[in-house]
Amino acid sequence: MAIRRVVLILAAGIMTASCSEKSANEKHSELKRDSDAAVAKEEDESQLHDEEIEEHCVAFVRSTKVVAAQTPTAACPGCPPAGTEVLAFRQMKTERVSCRGDTCNVLVTIRVSFNPGAGERIAGGLAAWISPAQRNAYLSGQTPSGEQAYRVQITYKRRGDEWRAIEFDQPPME
Repeated sequence: MAIRRVVLILAAGIMTASCSEKSANEKHSELKRDSDAAVAKEEDESQLHDEEIEEHCVAFVRSTKVVAAQTPTAACPGCPPAGTEVLAFRQMKTERVSCRGDTCNVLVTIRVSFNPGAGERIAGGLAAWISPAQRNAYLSGQTPSGEQAYRVQITYKRRGDEWRAIEFDQPPME
C-alpha cells in the first residue's frame, strides 16, 4: 500500500509539474502577445494618419482667401469682406508618404471648387497653385466652374507624440 501511495504522489507531482510548465509557457506567450500589441499600438500612434493629413489639408484650403488691397469703404459696396474663403474643400487623396526619423514628406492631391466671389487679390493657402486665368476670372466675379485638383507636398515634423505640418509646397516635377 505504501508503495502505491508513493507512486500516486510521484505521478501527481509529475502531472503538476508538467501543468505548471504549460502554464508558464502559456503565460510567456500571453506576455509576448501583450508586448507585441503594445509595440504595434505605439508604432500606430507614432505614424501619420489620413484623418490628420485631411484636417491639415482642409485648413490649408480654407486659408486661401480674398484680401483687399485697401480696407473696404462705402465707396465699394460690392467688394467682399476681407478674408472671404476662395475655395471649398472637396476631398484629399494621399499619394505617397515617406518618413525618416522625425520628419515625413507627404504627397497629396487636394480636390477643391471655387466659392462664388470676387475681390482684388487672392492670398494664402493654395494661392500659388491657382492659374493666372482662373485667378483673373475669379477676381473679376466669374467663378471658375468644376472641381480643381492640386498636388501638394506637405512636410511634417514630429514633436513628442504629435505630428505638425510645417510646410506646404508644390511638389517637384516628376
